[in-house]
Amino acid sequence: MSRGVSPVRDKRIIHLAAEVVETRDRRVPVLLQRLKPILDTSPASSSDGTRIRREIWEFQLLDVLILVLKQDYSVIEGQWLTAARLTTILSQAVCGLDLPKADMKDVETNKLPEAIHNMFLIARRIQARFAQIPKRPSKEEERQFHLRNYKTVLDSLIYLASGYVSVTHKVLSSPWLLQLLILDNEETVSYILDLIPKVLRANWLAIKEISSKTIYSIMDELIYKLSVESSVVLASGAIKCILCICEYHKPMVAALSTRYRGLRLLLSKWEDKGFSRDLKSLHRLLDAGNAQRAEMEKNYDSAVLIQANWKGFITRKKLAQANKAFAKLQKAFRNRQKMKEEMLITQKYESEAEYKGLVNRQRIMREFREKQLHCIEILPASKVETYLQNEQIQAATKIQKLWRGYSERNQLSGRRDLVRHTRAAIKIQQNVRRWLERLEKRKGGMPIHLRPPGLTDERRVELQKTISNYREDNPPKAFTREELETVHKKATALLAQYYGTVRDNRKAEQRRDTLLARLDTDSDLCSLAPDLNKVTDRDVDMYSSRSVPVATKARVNHMETLRNLQLPWWKKLGDEFQDSEVQEEEVLLF
Repeated sequence: MSRGVSPVRDKRIIHLAAEVVETRDRRVPVLLQRLKPILDTSPASSSDGTRIRREIWEFQLLDVLILVLKQDYSVIEGQWLTAARLTTILSQAVCGLDLPKADMKDVETNKLPEAIHNMFLIARRIQARFAQIPKRPSKEEERQFHLRNYKTVLDSLIYLASGYVSVTHKVLSSPWLLQLLILDNEETVSYILDLIPKVLRANWLAIKEISSKTIYSIMDELIYKLSVESSVVLASGAIKCILCICEYHKPMVAALSTRYRGLRLLLSKWEDKGFSRDLKSLHRLLDAGNAQRAEMEKNYDSAVLIQANWKGFITRKKLAQANKAFAKLQKAFRNRQKMKEEMLITQKYESEAEYKGLVNRQRIMREFREKQLHCIEILPASKVETYLQNEQIQAATKIQKLWRGYSERNQLSGRRDLVRHTRAAIKIQQNVRRWLERLEKRKGGMPIHLRPPGLTDERRVELQKTISNYREDNPPKAFTREELETVHKKATALLAQYYGTVRDNRKAEQRRDTLLARLDTDSDLCSLAPDLNKVTDRDVDMYSSRSVPVATKARVNHMETLRNLQLPWWKKLGDEFQDSEVQEEEVLLF
């Protein structure tokens, strides 16, 4: 079982290896998740981390990790969350691995390329399931679940490429990378655009080991994203990838002006979108035309910027030192004078306001007392008590009036918000009704007022003749009122049933006619097909499909057939860890 001898072994890894050997079902991925807490508590730079990773290699758990990534996790406990966790565990177990030279060479040449391929396969499957989920609020949680798992797999790939720079070119030259990039999905493609610069910065020499065809394929897709996409996130990521590739692959700078002549026109629509700095750098590369001139202009601009900043810094420093003491003295003096003036003015205003308030209150009270005494003097003794009660009632009324005014002013802002919300709700309802009306207009469908298919003039004359003969053979008889109403109801129901299903019937007839026409065309082509030894270029062009999906599927089937014909019989039996879906996805599409 083990490849070497270790003086001290971790019991957790020993028990896990034994359970993996005894388990031959779908519980193997679930068991392997126990490595996560072990690796998290043992960093790769520590002695315990190095020992644990060596034991994982000795007990062949690393091989099992790479192998189980080929499984279909839709039928495994945890599903794609388990797959994402296993990719993280694999990247942690590989990075920091300290083995003899021969074993490390075997890891880098055999194990890591297979691990990268399987991790890309996991990412492709998650991306396919994410694309099938409709964009509805009820499905948003499921979409975010797959998106998090997808990001976890790509982060594991970046971590693996950063730990082993010798296999960085395997990540960039993998056909799965381009296949993940060409899809029209903003959320997943943005993570791929973020992966490419990070992998290139981990080992910029890896781009020299990649074929020019692969590099140009990636560049073609990036330029295509700039031309057709309207997302600012995708455009910004594509431009950053282009700049990163041009920085480490100098011949690509010249190709920007020769191979992509319309790139300058495409960049004009992305002005003032939030990444003007990257656009300016790309314009500089287009204006330079070659890598040497672009580097010279970049150095010149950098030198000018450094000089300007340095001169500004020195000038500001000198001015600050010259004016610091004087400005500080002036500021302190002015603040002191200002505080004194403000304090005097405040004291003056407060004393005046207090004195005026006191005098005013005394005057008001004096006038009120005088008025009250004058009224009491002229009133009879029997009406004095009534007068005092009326004064109390007026005072209470005035207090209530002031309180109600204060309360209404406090509630005014809330009423304004209520009116604003009501108007907004009315506006939203109007727009929704208009939108529903437009939807109803679009659902017009097939016309139902046209003559039914197959009803020619000859057929109509024949039907009319049949009806006349029936009427002659069966003369009408007298019906009662109830029978006439019954017949009328049946006729109305049949007519309503006809008009209720006529639109669907017309659509079905149109689909049948289209299918029959296509079948007739295909049958004519098959019947008129020449022999293989008499095929000309014109015949090849006639039987070639203009549809990219159809052509791609035909190419895949052809390559699969040729591959199966060349395999020995024992390889056609299949792999117990690889289902038919995986075998179909492993075929290269280009």
